[in-house]
Amino acid sequence: MIRQTANPIREYEDELIEGPIIDIGCGQSSYLLEFLNTDREIYAIDNEQVQLDYLKKRVSQEKNAKLDKWHFKNINFPEDLLPDRTYSLIILANILHFFSIEQCLKIGKKIVELTEKGSMIYIVVHSKKYYLNDPRNPNNNEYFKHYFTTKDLEKIFPKGLFERVYSAEIEKMDTQRDKEITSRWLDKSLKADGITDPRHKASIKKKYLKNRGQADIQMIFRRK
Repeated sequence: MIRQTANPIREYEDELIEGPIIDIGCGQSSYLLEFLNTDREIYAIDNEQVQLDYLKKRVSQEKNAKLDKWHFKNINFPEDLLPDRTYSLIILANILHFFSIEQCLKIGKKIVELTEKGSMIYIVVHSKKYYLNDPRNPNNNEYFKHYFTTKDLEKIFPKGLFERVYSAEIEKMDTQRDKEITSRWLDKSLKADGITDPRHKASIKKKYLKNRGQADIQMIFRRK
């Protein structure tokens, strides 16, 4: 499943400079799991301990995984300080759209302090075409604080400091497989929230599982 996931980092893996890898807002990061057999230090950062626990369990179950190289840190980014290292790769997948563009500009400055020439930054964000983006809705930015354009990301990672080595705008409808996985996730999520009434559950799932236009921007920047 991991290898089937679109991951442009693979194309630049041989170009990574020496240094640790960090995934900020990692969840159960499929990106980090690709580095199971590496000798690099790996930093998994999330503010939900349950996500870190699940990820650690997955890593520990792999025969060749070098768990002593992994660091699982419960950090509330960007308020809390990240481990003071110089990173070869910083992963910011599906996290920046939880911040306003002004906050993202400040995050970009923090990233500069953690990188050196050759360091790469991988980003995935929801674009302006994302199905939930409706500027006419006064509550449009309550959950996702910003929907991005490529120009937005180039402001956060300016040309004077970074070069863009990869860029893709991806639009797709959910596949049947996507819907099946989402349905299973919803069952567990609703149970955890104490929602057990069958009609209520069915209503929520019907609304959530209707055809949705996913639209994301993926970029890789390399520090100059």
